Amino acid sequence: MRNPHSTVPGIVSPAIPGRMASLLMSLLYQFDQTQWLSPEALFAQQARQLRVLFAHAAGTVPLYHRRFAAAGLDPEAAVTPETLQRLPVLRRGELLSAGDGLATTALPKSHGKRHAIETSGTTGDPVRLYGTEVTGIFWRACVMREHLWHDRRMDGKLAAIRRARPGAAMAPLGLRSDSWGPASGAIFPTGPAVLLNAASSPSAQLDWLRRERPDYLISLPSNLLVLARHCLEQGAELPGLKQVMTVGEPVTAALRGLVRQAWDVPLKDSYSCEEAGYLAMQCPEREVLHVQSENLLLEVVGDDGEPCGPGETGRVLVTSLHNFATPLIRYDLGDLAEVGAPCGCGRGLPVIARVLGRVPAGS
Repeated sequence: MRNPHSTVPGIVSPAIPGRMASLLMSLLYQFDQTQWLSPEALFAQQARQLRVLFAHAAGTVPLYHRRFAAAGLDPEAAVTPETLQRLPVLRRGELLSAGDGLATTALPKSHGKRHAIETSGTTGDPVRLYGTEVTGIFWRACVMREHLWHDRRMDGKLAAIRRARPGAAMAPLGLRSDSWGPASGAIFPTGPAVLLNAASSPSAQLDWLRRERPDYLISLPSNLLVLARHCLEQGAELPGLKQVMTVGEPVTAALRGLVRQAWDVPLKDSYSCEEAGYLAMQCPEREVLHVQSENLLLEVVGDDGEPCGPGETGRVLVTSLHNFATPLIRYDLGDLAEVGAPCGCGRGLPVIARVLGRVPAGS
């Protein structure tokens, strides 16, 4: 049993959590119910939220006011899959050129302060937009759902080998923190977290991991491919490692097999973006990804704009359900993904069989 932080002196069990922990635990309780809804019931829940979002966007963002009018849609009307598809796709170039023109002129006070979000720009010009305290809460809740889905012991050590600014967190020391971060640490006491710049050499990464002896390792698939091969060549093991987690790039079956061969641990993948947070995360029981339908509406559409079915590949469109600062409605993320069949685990959350990466230039 995981015991949360208690914020009342002298009260340890049952714990009385603080404000952020209470908000997150409330969302996680609801997530535990909604994950088992049918796809139709899940969309009905999304449609209720979309109706509020659309009315807000059309009323406070001129671009969306024009789009709803051009599509002949009442932004305050009930949302159906058919009316949704009548809305035009928001392209990356439009988001770039709009700048602050896509930001609301009237952010509800209850959504808290807004903060700037900027993509890395590794695949082009960086996209800039705004999030809110509400979008931050949903991001934290999705982080916690992933930890809980994959039964991670949060009193263990978490190691990350990720991109960092040049010269920062380099071997042999990297950086160290007492907590896994603001999501996990808001609810539970956690073990330490350590970070190493992925620009460190494979041998330096291996030496660092041997010293740190983490329970969990998160890194880019491309880095893990090189690191696992290096460990196999050196006959090196990572005692105590329980799971490998991946972010930022597509995962292949070959990488999963290599991780298992090198370290005898499972690989758990997730799919996210700076613009909208968690998009999908690996099923607790299978290697497919479940769309995080409580956080966003995700569509996979073909060249004709029609929804793709299981086994078909198309472009990923995202609608962030709770971002009232910079509404993103049918935003073309620039990724290709393959739709999966309903998952045997019983969850109604839509399935992505695999993410193929960026749309080829010119497509």
